Amino acid sequence: MAAVLEQKVWVTTSSPLYPNLYTFLVGHPGLGKSRAIKSVMGFAREVPDIHIGPTSLTMASLVDLLAESKRQIIQLPNPMIEYNTLYIAPDELSAFMQEYKGNELIPGLTTFYDTDSPYGQHRRTTGLKLKIDRPQLNILTGTTPANIMKFIPESAWEDGFTSRIIFIYADSQPKIDVFKAKVREMPKDMLDDLKLINSIVGQIGWDEAYAEQMQGWKSLGYPPVPNHPKLTHYCTRRFAHMIKLSMVACIDRGEAILSMSKGDFDRAYNWLCEAEKEMGKIFTAVSGSADSKAMDEIAFFVRQYPNGVSEHQLVGFARTRVTYANSIQKILEVMQQSGMIKCVALDPRTKLRVFTSNSM
Repeated sequence: MAAVLEQKVWVTTSSPLYPNLYTFLVGHPGLGKSRAIKSVMGFAREVPDIHIGPTSLTMASLVDLLAESKRQIIQLPNPMIEYNTLYIAPDELSAFMQEYKGNELIPGLTTFYDTDSPYGQHRRTTGLKLKIDRPQLNILTGTTPANIMKFIPESAWEDGFTSRIIFIYADSQPKIDVFKAKVREMPKDMLDDLKLINSIVGQIGWDEAYAEQMQGWKSLGYPPVPNHPKLTHYCTRRFAHMIKLSMVACIDRGEAILSMSKGDFDRAYNWLCEAEKEMGKIFTAVSGSADSKAMDEIAFFVRQYPNGVSEHQLVGFARTRVTYANSIQKILEVMQQSGMIKCVALDPRTKLRVFTSNSM
């Protein structure tokens, strides 16, 4: 909905704010991120004239596509609305933001989120001058926790790019009986609604109850506040996220008058809280060190020997998994203290320990 609304609707506070969103679905492989995104794009492609970007882009090609994706909306007797907009929805972040592109793309993605300042580019090699007065992007993509840390550089958590992203995290797959699931056709009513939403143009206002809810939330410090260190700068943009989500909730109600209500605040607040409740888990899921991963492999190795494995064999295996050989004994000690493995005997011949897994 945010993507098809483009810059056709807005809320004016200190300046116009549009409902475009950067949404990242985050989870380990096989949880259904790609399926969800492809389902969404099935609807988007049925909307007339929507500008959809390709999976893989460089900064130069992104600017070129955005320059071509011009929208002109005639709304007599009011002046014509002109802007450039693009919807990017790769089902895997790594295809869109490859490692060598990250530092190049991120400043542009940051600029194209805000839509409040023109973008200009002069290419000396071709003499081409581009100017986009009101550029805008909507992004929907999927990724794993590990790829977030791989493709989004540390600096992006400080310079504001990631504060513009709503991360949706899940660590388990929906319980669906694939043998009973039915093939569903695209619901015609939903598609008709989306096409109608695509035609809405105008400024969205708010009623007194909505303003009271927002001011009350602000006066309390915007609770509940995400407390993971990497989300510090994200927290500064939560008020704007709430207004964007409130616009979507307002339009979804289908009322003729474009005015946000208390009910729109409640829906937007629930959406935001549901997402933010899980966000911190993204960094926990990827925080395992090389030693932690080595421990997991060592524990798996031990489980292959129900009657126990000698310390001699275990150290030999650990040498191939641990960066520094002199840390092996410390790692085995940590694994014992954490209950991953246990010493069950001493080899009478070598006087070395024999280990089994606690999960046997």
